Amino acid sequence: MRLKAALALSILGLVFAAAFAAPPTDQPFLGKWTATAKSPGGDSSETLTVVKVANGFAITGKPAVPAPAGFVVSPGVDIVLDGNRFSYKRTMTAPGGVIVISYSGVVSGDTFTGTADIGGTKVPYTGVRVKEKG
Repeated sequence: MRLKAALALSILGLVFAAAFAAPPTDQPFLGKWTATAKSPGGDSSETLTVVKVANGFAITGKPAVPAPAGFVVSPGVDIVLDGNRFSYKRTMTAPGGVIVISYSGVVSGDTFTGTADIGGTKVPYTGVRVKEKG
């Protein structure tokens, strides 16, 4: 009887410890994505890379089609990854000035959906995880 009680308490202790353990640090948005913003002027796709760094996260993009001369898009800043939700900002420098682009969305498995706010115009923003060959 004492052995059963001791075993029950041990199992209860393990269940209690697991329930209050720190949540996993993996974020669903980490990895490489084919991301597309659908704007009235046409779709814009890029390979988006999201990685964990010492002081948080880093986001960079490589356009599917080279940007026209004089156009430069910055890496992500103000990056927030909260569970399956994400948001970040980038700036696009063009010959006519600078535009702030704010992205937000929700990851579901190997896809995400959200919006890109391009200088005040919101457009659909979607992505599909790039499967690494292995």
